[in-house]
Amino acid sequence: MNLFKFFITFLLLVAIPFIFVHFDKDSHVKEISIATGGKGGGYYASAQKYKEILEKDGINLKIVTTDGSIDAQQRLINGEVDYAFVQGGTEIKDKEMLALANIAYEPVWIFYTDKNITSLHDLIGRTIAVGGKGSGIYPVAKNLLNEIGIDANNSEFLHLSSGDASFQLQSNTIDAMFYVASPNSKLVKKLLSNSDISLLHFVDAQTYRQYFLNKNQDFQILILEASGFDLKESIPDTAHSLLSVKTLIATINAPKELTRLLMKAIEKTHNGAGIFQKENTFPNSSMLEFEQDNASVDYFKEKRHFYEEKFDFWTAQSLNKLHEFGLLYLLPILTLFAFFVEVVVPTINWMRRRKIVAWYDKVNDLDTGIELLNLEEARQKKIILEDMIHHVRNQDDIPATHMEEFYTLQNQIANILNDVQKRIDELTGKTF
Repeated sequence: MNLFKFFITFLLLVAIPFIFVHFDKDSHVKEISIATGGKGGGYYASAQKYKEILEKDGINLKIVTTDGSIDAQQRLINGEVDYAFVQGGTEIKDKEMLALANIAYEPVWIFYTDKNITSLHDLIGRTIAVGGKGSGIYPVAKNLLNEIGIDANNSEFLHLSSGDASFQLQSNTIDAMFYVASPNSKLVKKLLSNSDISLLHFVDAQTYRQYFLNKNQDFQILILEASGFDLKESIPDTAHSLLSVKTLIATINAPKELTRLLMKAIEKTHNGAGIFQKENTFPNSSMLEFEQDNASVDYFKEKRHFYEEKFDFWTAQSLNKLHEFGLLYLLPILTLFAFFVEVVVPTINWMRRRKIVAWYDKVNDLDTGIELLNLEEARQKKIILEDMIHHVRNQDDIPATHMEEFYTLQNQIANILNDVQKRIDELTGKTF
């Protein structure tokens, strides 16, 4: 029994895990895809950084360029990509969409040329570039403008790319342009450096934020300090309050392990300090616009678990999978097995041995006072003993551990039966 227990323990704790990890760690998908914006945008640049990080773990990240946030989400919904960048304010309300994390602030930059413009309301009747219809700029611009009564009926909306809008703004062909991007955008720096172009300062930013929060839309308020971009040239020359959306990364049904690996790449890329955030502000799971993906939930709970400290990533994931499987299935099975071996089997053996002990009690009673029996009593006891030995010999459920006692019992019955027969012969005058 001890050897059997050792074999089962070795199989469960060493052999099976080793075999499982050996085959499982090489069975993972090695390529994933992510939808970004255009090649010149910040999403594409971030994806390039993810790609470099993921390559170290043998994963190829395929970067799929799109016309913008809405187009990227549609490709995700259609199953063309595994992940997509989603700009705040452009979310497609699809019940299957899941959020990994917020990864950055993206201010709403509103650039204009007319010095008489001091607020968003002053854009009424103007020619405004509001981004392409497939981009993330248009929904944000339209939302802000429509809420204060500016629409295509009283103003001219142009669906231009950011590059074209910038060119036309500098050429005074349009009055204003909306742009949603990180402060690291080359276009933002270019426009801020142009003394003929101004950046809209949201004096009543808090009012806008409160209003949109009542509509379940979360605009952040960011402060761009004077000279925050260039101390020498004092760019910008005054501080500006800006409204900002948050960018997140979404998925639908990407593999759990790959999502965890992507989360690590996201953290390495976005956790640094920036113009508008402190170190480790991003990634975060605060006020996500979609239900949070389970792999993301697990990541924020435990960013680096025990196995990842000791093994390479894929071995760690295989061990973690085995660990979870063990807790769900193997541990209960092992517990039941141990209960069976340590409790059920001994109980059954005890019950069977109890039967032998009961026979011994009867045999001991029959083994007393044989020399005092009269003939009738001796014959009656002989019949009882013959029935007993016949019954005992027909038992087929005696465990091997009790066989010695079982055969000793039979021998004892046979000896008593022999003594009873001698008493009968004595009483009937038989001699040998």
